[in-house]
Amino acid sequence: MTGKSPCAKLRAALCGAIIGLGYMVPASPGSADDTRPPMPALLLVDGSGMNFPLSRYLGSVLVLQFWNAACPPCLTELSALNRLQGDFPGLPLLVLAVSEDKDGMAALRSLMGRQKLGYLRPFADPGGSAAQALAVRGLPTSFVIDRHGHLAMHFEGPQPWDRPAVENRLKFLMLESYP
Repeated sequence: MTGKSPCAKLRAALCGAIIGLGYMVPASPGSADDTRPPMPALLLVDGSGMNFPLSRYLGSVLVLQFWNAACPPCLTELSALNRLQGDFPGLPLLVLAVSEDKDGMAALRSLMGRQKLGYLRPFADPGGSAAQALAVRGLPTSFVIDRHGHLAMHFEGPQPWDRPAVENRLKFLMLESYP
């Protein structure tokens, strides 16, 4: 077989994109699962109004951010998250910007359109059950979940999502969990 496998193509794309690293030592199998707590079973609502479990996205690195339209730092951070999602087309990274607004999905879609957040899709947490399960204390709050559904990072407050160091950590997580 002369063509590269999908696994080899992903590794080549990610390793070539990591700034400042000449090589990467993969984590041993199972090491991440041994030290990272599993995420609780969460239900969110997508743009069509359908409930879905967070486990639907196993196999991708997730950036799960809770935000609200009345929070100026949240809106600034959504722009950075939109750029982050746009920087990784076709790779196993998914940004889930989860609104804690009470105005409904139509208002959420309108806000995202006005903010020109074309790479992000609307998600909501009606009743705040997901935020409560994760003990979210303020907004914005973000969780980075590895490809096996384990918590890799947790941030309270705005984060520099489009800085090279953060992007490199996400790239490492995409490679780390890849079989």
